[in-house]
Amino acid sequence: MSNILYITMDQLSLHALSCYESYLSETPSIDKLAQDSVKFEKCYTACALCTPARASMLTGLYPHNHGALHNSGIMFPFSEEDIGRRLRKFTDILIKEGYNLGYQGKFHAGISNTANDLGFSGFGPRDYGNYKESERFRPYLEALGIEEVEEIIEFYAQTDDNWIDSSGFERGDIRATGSYFLTEETIRMIDEFTESDKPFFHWLSFWGPHAPYWPHESYLEMYRAEDVRRWESFEEDWENKPYIHQRFRESVMGPAAHADWDQWSTIISRYYAYTRQIDDQIGRLIDHLKDRGLYDDMTIIFTADHGDSLGIHNGVFDKGPMAFEQIYHIPMIIKLPNQKNQGTTHEGFISLLDLAPTISELAGSELTGTDGKSLVEILEEPSTQGRDDYMAEFHGHRFPVGQRIIWWDRYKYVLNFADRDELYDVIADPEELVNLMRDPQFQEIKRELRERMLKHLYDSKDNMHDQAYRMLTDPYEDQL
Repeated sequence: MSNILYITMDQLSLHALSCYESYLSETPSIDKLAQDSVKFEKCYTACALCTPARASMLTGLYPHNHGALHNSGIMFPFSEEDIGRRLRKFTDILIKEGYNLGYQGKFHAGISNTANDLGFSGFGPRDYGNYKESERFRPYLEALGIEEVEEIIEFYAQTDDNWIDSSGFERGDIRATGSYFLTEETIRMIDEFTESDKPFFHWLSFWGPHAPYWPHESYLEMYRAEDVRRWESFEEDWENKPYIHQRFRESVMGPAAHADWDQWSTIISRYYAYTRQIDDQIGRLIDHLKDRGLYDDMTIIFTADHGDSLGIHNGVFDKGPMAFEQIYHIPMIIKLPNQKNQGTTHEGFISLLDLAPTISELAGSELTGTDGKSLVEILEEPSTQGRDDYMAEFHGHRFPVGQRIIWWDRYKYVLNFADRDELYDVIADPEELVNLMRDPQFQEIKRELRERMLKHLYDSKDNMHDQAYRMLTDPYEDQL
């Protein structure tokens, strides 16, 4: 059993990583990790929302099976204790196998109040949380003789000046930033774990680059607004698109919807700067592991809970009832001990659902009854055939929405229960400008995807199966 380091970033899109598809944003530390790892090209979240996605990470279950459908603390209240008590998590396996569990950062998983309730030591607060809530943060500043950073807000995405949905930068000592503090605490905890004869699992969960996009001022000059490419979809005309896209854009994030490209290019440059700042902290942590002689024998998993819209489709901010690739398609990089199969890639579909059974198997046991599939066989032989297709789901953010999304080959089908459906060729149309639902050339593709979705709904015991059956087998929309 090897030590396991699990690094997650929050709301990270692939276009921010140079080892994936970035033309501008550079992430040298993550790139180096990818060179030592198996990189997965088609990893998708189970749900593009923090709490459902993080609960799926822990359980390997779809949201409709683990019950945390919405962000805890934001939409419909639910009892974390009632939901979490009946679920098996990969932490149960790790504890059984004798692992020390450490945690630093954002938790927001909904199926327990905090990370500590699942057996972790360290800091993982309730709901969205903040690194400043850590009882160690103030003593940390005092020991260094530094003050909290000053937050300079340049843009609010909402009319109520919500600080979370904002962009700007931080001024002050970089050691007082959240990413530096969490990394420092992770280094401290790992050093403590190495004094034990037990293996350890440590989860470092950065709050960024999720909004507020507040990079440290020292990173601002790395990315200039004038170098940010204008999204082709910024001129979205909404023809043949679901009405709910526009309603979310206008009603929830009004100032963002009406921001011009000069504003949006600045916001995106802050996002890239924030990502690079976190990348440097990941590099600092990996350098420490190498100095301690821990890196080679360790398993390291890097991923994100979901992506970010960042102004696509006429200024959409955050995530919501839009199943676009920038929000659902996420990174997955896994380094095995001794860098086995380093520098290889896997082209098949995988999911955040697969992490819980994978971590459990790496720790020496099986986590049964999940919707995910262990990736260990693929890690051992990256050419192994994986999924042929994949389904995700969405239940609403800031207001209720019902969606199921399926990917197969180069196509994506979105079932919008209360709006028109969507069909995209994500290779020919990566900006997803053309909804192919009514194109006569794609009727066979549409039928194939509907059949595959219906099978996923049935196999995963989705309680929307019966309601979706008529929509997918005799769709009224095709008659319009």
